[in-house]
Amino acid sequence: MEGKSMNQILKKDNGLALEKETKVHSKVFKTPSLMLTYSFRKNNPRPWLHLPNCSVMTNAYDILKNGRLEKRIRKKGIHKELNLKKEICAMDSGGFQFISREDVEINPREVIQLQNEANVDIAVCLDYPLLGDFSKNQVQQLKKQMIKNVELSNDFIKDDIEVMPVLHGQNPDDIIKFYRKISEIADFKFWGVGGIVPQMKQSSTSHKRYFTILDRILLVRKELNKIDEDKILHAFGVGSPLAGLLFLLCGADTIESISWIMNAKYFLVYQDKIGARKVSKQTTMCTTSVRWENYQCSCPICANQPRDKIEQKMKKRGSPGFKNRALHNAYVYQEIIEEARIALRENRLIELCKEKLGEHRFFKGILKYTLKKLNELK
Repeated sequence: MEGKSMNQILKKDNGLALEKETKVHSKVFKTPSLMLTYSFRKNNPRPWLHLPNCSVMTNAYDILKNGRLEKRIRKKGIHKELNLKKEICAMDSGGFQFISREDVEINPREVIQLQNEANVDIAVCLDYPLLGDFSKNQVQQLKKQMIKNVELSNDFIKDDIEVMPVLHGQNPDDIIKFYRKISEIADFKFWGVGGIVPQMKQSSTSHKRYFTILDRILLVRKELNKIDEDKILHAFGVGSPLAGLLFLLCGADTIESISWIMNAKYFLVYQDKIGARKVSKQTTMCTTSVRWENYQCSCPICANQPRDKIEQKMKKRGSPGFKNRALHNAYVYQEIIEEARIALRENRLIELCKEKLGEHRFFKGILKYTLKKLNELK
């Protein structure tokens, strides 16, 4: 589809969001979509066995650091290993994990070989986050290496697997220059926006970290729309699905998060319009407890059960309680995105965001910023 002007797209009450269907590996990938990041830890539940339309993001680092797992996946493929049917499975390169552990010397060909043998649907090119304390020389060297990695993926990833380059930069000009260099390599269908996880890990709860991320997504979306608005833009590591709604407004098509399972580990359950709340005093990750007297949920773990029974299930220690919380969180995450799909179809995504975030003590300020930035595009 030929790219439209910002005015044409923004006539709808959906910001820059568009509903799309993309053919991937002979399957139809419907977006917007939230991918659940899966880490292959023992006892981690598999929500896609219980929930429809549940796409998955795996990580090459996890697999390459586990010899037995790597051998199984190379032999039978990622879909059989995870018992995936029609679900889309992407494989991140693990660049963030490698560089965080000072193990940058990972061979991109090794990642590519794994992605090919795993027969993933989407192969993410090996990329490296440009951390704030890196020297100018380090940044330039990493950028050059990332461009080489994209070239290698484009040359050696199997033709039926989609290649996703990831865009990095320490300011808007950097990102645009990087994008233009990558776009000369090939006409990629999928694009990622990187550097979000380090931004999210800042200790500050300031809105500014979100402003920076949203600005990046807007910037890249505008560039992609100049060529083809059907190109898929992925935002890595968004954390909260409520934050993810704002990323969709700014033009991201797919988002992913590992927080569904990390929250469960720390005795946190996710509630629509509220966010993560603790069910046990054992956690220090959140100061606010679930208000069980107002609790409502229709997920498979909670449906048709009295609140005291639900509370008991969520507070359980060990693997049973962890799985209950994780499956609940995954369901709520997917339910929020399904609401976004419906709202998008009905041209009321902005209205949905106002409904869910307009009174939220943290996200209401970020929603206001997002709407202001979208208005500036008209």
